[in-house]
Amino acid sequence: MKSIGSVLAVAVVAVFSGILMAQTPAAPAKPAAPPADLNQLMRGLFFPHSNVVFAVQRYNPAEFKQAPEPSGATDPFTGVFGGWTAVENSALILSEGADLLMTPGRMCSNGKAVPINAPDWAGMVENVRQAARIAYAAAKAKDMDKFLDVGDVLNVSCTTCHNKYRRAVRCQ
Repeated sequence: MKSIGSVLAVAVVAVFSGILMAQTPAAPAKPAAPPADLNQLMRGLFFPHSNVVFAVQRYNPAEFKQAPEPSGATDPFTGVFGGWTAVENSALILSEGADLLMTPGRMCSNGKAVPINAPDWAGMVENVRQAARIAYAAAKAKDMDKFLDVGDVLNVSCTTCHNKYRRAVRCQ
């Protein structure tokens, strides 16, 4: 009888310990490093979308004709979401993309970490975001006259950062 009680006690302990182990949360996985380095992010996101905003200083987005196959157009102005919508979308992408400039673990193309903890970096990123928001408002209003100022604000926000981090520190 004693051995049956012992076996039963061991079985109960085994079952309850299994239940407790199943309920213990696993340690969170370390987030993977972002796949794009800063230079790739600049070339793939910020450069092309800034150029859409800058183009409005010279060209009226409403005057672009859709491409023969707009769903396959490589020019944002002539695609399915062309014209002023392309400018709005590019401005929104620049604003949202600012978050990517603050992603922990992102590296520069030279192997240095992006200086996300530097106070001036965070300020420069916020300047890009604000410039993009100004561009978005001007695009929503379809106000070409505002784009001379919008282009200047965006250009200053980009150039200020480039002068320090692309030229001096060589983080790109």
